[in-house]
Amino acid sequence: MSAAERTFWRSDTCTVWVGRNDSGALEFTGYDRAHLDGYEYVITVAPEQFAVLRQALAATEAEDIVDLVCAHVDDIMARGERTWLTDRGIEHSFGSY
Repeated sequence: MSAAERTFWRSDTCTVWVGRNDSGALEFTGYDRAHLDGYEYVITVAPEQFAVLRQALAATEAEDIVDLVCAHVDDIMARGERTWLTDRGIEHSFGSY
C-alpha cells in the first residue's frame, strides 16, 4: 500500500485500499484471506474512464475521484468492485497474485 492509498473497505477476511497510481489511474488494491489461502489483487480504472465513473455516481468533474468512490463505498462493495464497475460499463483491468 502506498502512502497515498487509504483504507476503502474492511471485513473479517478482506481489506481493500483505494488510491491513485503513478500514472493517475484509480486503483483498488485488496488482500483477501478467505480464498485460496489468501491472495492479493488490483483493479485499475484508467483516467480516461473517470467521466463514466463520475456519471455513474452523479458527480461533477470537480470532485476528487478517490473521495468520490470512498463516499459510495457501501454501494460499490455491496456487489464488489469488479461487478459494480462492469455493471456500469466502466472499463477496468484486474490482476491477482
